[in-house]
Amino acid sequence: MQQGTCPYTVVVMTSCLSPETTRDQISIVFGDADGNKVYAPRLGGSVKGSGGLGKCSTNTFQVRGQCLNNPICSLFINRNGPDGWVPESIEIYAQGSKSVKFDFSKSVPKNTWYGHNNCNTTGQPSSPGLPPPEFPPEFPPETPSIPPPTPPRPSAAAYRRGDGESVFLAFAIAAATAIAALFFVEDKDNGKDKITRGINYKQYAIVISYVTTTLN
Repeated sequence: MQQGTCPYTVVVMTSCLSPETTRDQISIVFGDADGNKVYAPRLGGSVKGSGGLGKCSTNTFQVRGQCLNNPICSLFINRNGPDGWVPESIEIYAQGSKSVKFDFSKSVPKNTWYGHNNCNTTGQPSSPGLPPPEFPPEFPPETPSIPPPTPPRPSAAAYRRGDGESVFLAFAIAAATAIAALFFVEDKDNGKDKITRGINYKQYAIVISYVTTTLN
């Protein structure tokens, strides 16, 4: 293994199945057969291309890291975000060696390392053994749902007004009944009521109707 750090050029092709733009944060790690790795968290500041990893785009990034032995044989991607960015391929260029291209053309699981390990063709591919990178999210939080406002409660004045009207109605009916009773006397001889002072039942009904209409 060489000593020091070495420059690498990373060319990322975004699939045409990917969203038009993405807020996803993309990290990569690539390495050689000896277990040496170069970790590039949160790709950004591309030297060529839009740098936004949008649909059908090609972006070039410069990365520095541990000097690897030829060839580079593993590459893993970590995606953190809500948009579901889809890579087409990632190609790594190192000084003094041929480029190595890793094809994907499929969505990458969220917040986990996903990729290719071609270093040991006789065994099962292994992950890079790194925890998922932790970045503060740059996308806005979801808008919280706002419950409908609580209907206003009837005021105390409305309760008092309703109670006052009920009391006045009861008082008016009782007064009308008492006044009408003054115009009736009982005939003890034949057990029947007889009308005196010129009032009758029809007039009594008119009094009650007038009181009720006045209240309404």
